[in-house]
Amino acid sequence: MEDAVLEIIGRTGSPKRAAEEVGLSTSTIHDHRRRDHEFRARYAVAMDDAFTAVLGHAFTRSFDEVRPSDRLTEVLLRLRWPERLGSFLQVAGEASGSGALDPMVIARMPSEDRASLIALLEKYQQVQGDLALAEGPDGVALLV
Repeated sequence: MEDAVLEIIGRTGSPKRAAEEVGLSTSTIHDHRRRDHEFRARYAVAMDDAFTAVLGHAFTRSFDEVRPSDRLTEVLLRLRWPERLGSFLQVAGEASGSGALDPMVIARMPSEDRASLIALLEKYQQVQGDLALAEGPDGVALLV
């Protein structure tokens, strides 16, 4: 029965659905997970499998030719590179010339170009941080 529960969770990410399909209560599944270390580890793997499947579907949807999702692409990029792109990505809601980086454009770049962009943005951020450290008492940046 454990294998059936974990297979369903791995496919759906839903302990409720697993409980319904095998005839258990969700509390039984959660109680078993708390008490049995091996089951807990296998449960975590099953949930990771479900999460990976959701990410795969989301990634595919973000590149949809008819209705690509800028918001979904932004979320995926932030998930993939949170420390690298978090401070750079802003959804460019309209082509307002605000200088914001459009995550759809970044996602569609060849991987080498995307890596180069990220490296340059990291350098920019480092220099920006260095300048912030080199401010005079009046708050004006000092050239160092």
